Amino acid sequence: MGGFINSQSDNEICEVLNKRFSDDINPNDTQTPRRTYLNCLRDFFQHRERLFDPPHRLNRVFHRLARSVTGGPPVPKNRNSRLRWFHLLNGHLPPAVDQAIRDQLTAILGPAAANPAGAVDYVSFSTAHVRTTTGLQFELFDRNSSTPTVLTDANNKSYCPIILQCNVDQQLVLDPTEPDPPPDPGNETPIPFAKPAAKKKVVKKKKVVKKKKAAKKAKKAKKAAKRK
Repeated sequence: MGGFINSQSDNEICEVLNKRFSDDINPNDTQTPRRTYLNCLRDFFQHRERLFDPPHRLNRVFHRLARSVTGGPPVPKNRNSRLRWFHLLNGHLPPAVDQAIRDQLTAILGPAAANPAGAVDYVSFSTAHVRTTTGLQFELFDRNSSTPTVLTDANNKSYCPIILQCNVDQQLVLDPTEPDPPPDPGNETPIPFAKPAAKKKVVKKKKVVKKKKAAKKAKKAKKAAKRK
């Protein structure tokens, strides 16, 4: 994503998306047996809110997906990097790239009957500093196609690679007026929380050593009294 690919911020973005679209079991799922993070998101997309329809801003959708994983902390952590990322997604990608992102993720989250990508186990997000076929700064693998590429990994699991390619290794535009976070249009459905609940600290009970010693001493005194 510009900004000196692959930067720490790029990696933070990909990491949170990889988790949200992963085949890890979501411990917060209310169904039994619990579903994967990706399948929970598919259910949300197909029955509650079509996240990638035209009215949705990509920057706002990303913010919501990230928070559903972190539980609140923004991504990337660095504010300037975050503003650059939000600005890019806020209508500053080449139109063909914006559309390809929407189309590929719609196919992945949609029913398998509509596209084989709807049955993949997980999605792998990454960035790459490579020459683009269009000559523009950004391109989505493969050649801004609307159809996701379905691959199989070494464990025989199917996945789709979502790769944002960039042919210029430079910082993205920093617009200090970019809203952080992107504004809520007021008609959203909360995305199910994905982050595992923090484990409660087990407070070990202190051993009542003094009480045990006192009881032992009293017992001995009682026995001594009886002997007398």
